[in-house]
Amino acid sequence: MYNCFDIAKYFIELAKAEGQGLDPMKLLKLTYISDGWHLGITGKPLFDNEIQAWKYGAVIPDLYYAIRMFGKDPVDPFLLNISAKTPLKEEDKEFLKKIWDNYKGLSGLQLSALTHEEGSPWWQTWDGSHDVVIGNDLIKEYYQQKLNS
Repeated sequence: MYNCFDIAKYFIELAKAEGQGLDPMKLLKLTYISDGWHLGITGKPLFDNEIQAWKYGAVIPDLYYAIRMFGKDPVDPFLLNISAKTPLKEEDKEFLKKIWDNYKGLSGLQLSALTHEEGSPWWQTWDGSHDVVIGNDLIKEYYQQKLNS
């Protein structure tokens, strides 16, 4: 299984190939959304890092704390190279490319708004504190519903 840095690193590579950078919020949300769709489609998580409900949506704390220093600037891919451990399989690269193609036109704030939709895993979990875990079963169920609608 991958870690969140493996996935985030690939999103940065996809963005770079199109002459773009990714700010921390957009990178966090893309990484979370890709895990959600993967759970919804395959029933399995894409990475093993914990996802939590924070004020501004679903957050992967391990990734957040590693990239928050970039603020609104593009994340330096070198930083992720240190923590990325597992090369992605081709089928997972294809999956992530589809996520990228579907969401690349949205800003981090727009992606965050998607994670705040009524009924979303964040919406069902958020209780005002910073460390409430969003369970994979809840994420999987939500994305399976999206898939079927």
